[in-house]
Amino acid sequence: MFRLSFDGRYVAVAEMRPGANDVINLLEVERGVSSPITSDLNNASYPIWSPLRPTIMFTMNPTRNLFLKDAGGTGAEIRVGQSPNYQAPWDWSRDGRWVLFGELDPATQRDLWYIPMTPEGTAAGEPKLYLRTPYNELFGRFSPEPNPHWVAYQSNESGHDEVYIDSFPRPRSRVRISTEGGTNPQWGAGGRELFYVSRDFKLMSVDLTLTADSAQPSAPREMFPLPAVDFGSSPYDTALDGRRFLVRAVPELGASQPLTVIVNWPALLKDAKK
Repeated sequence: MFRLSFDGRYVAVAEMRPGANDVINLLEVERGVSSPITSDLNNASYPIWSPLRPTIMFTMNPTRNLFLKDAGGTGAEIRVGQSPNYQAPWDWSRDGRWVLFGELDPATQRDLWYIPMTPEGTAAGEPKLYLRTPYNELFGRFSPEPNPHWVAYQSNESGHDEVYIDSFPRPRSRVRISTEGGTNPQWGAGGRELFYVSRDFKLMSVDLTLTADSAQPSAPREMFPLPAVDFGSSPYDTALDGRRFLVRAVPELGASQPLTVIVNWPALLKDAKK
């Protein structure tokens, strides 16, 4: 779980540590220096950035609700969500006015909500329901223009995950974007392009023609295979210019070690017994 800051200088990374609580680290891109901004007393995950202030929102135990903290690591975590259900923040609109988040409801599975925010990065009111169905809707992303008019998300309504976009703040113009499965949508610069991950873990791109109340997608095209297979969270993030991508990768096992092939090994075993 990782997200680029809006200026591209930092990455907020949720470090998953076996046998210990997860923490969120701040990685400085230029120098590669990493430092924790949350305590290891509680699990923290799904970080997102404020576009206006050096503030990060994330999910934290034991309440599994939304929390805010200064990206410098100073001060205490400030609880934002007040729900008995698990919450995960998905996106912060570019104008700073809205946070889109998911909530796991036992009756309706994963739903999408949004909450108004102040310029100072604090909640300005009660959460509002965006989309609730009997299916899973998650990984929602606002379109990049100020006062966003669209939300991209994934849903398993068809029987498997596909990517959709719909109008905001009321969903009434849904359009399916992916054609043969898709997850983890993200917008390109200007909101005229949408990226997502295909079933075979390739990064896909779709051009969008948007009007006030309609969206016309192009046929998806493959960009490049992603270097890591990941079912749990997004394996990539996009810079604001839509031309650079931060991806999760797994070091090639044994890349620095030669491969030794032993032939006629039964004869070697006979020689060893003599």
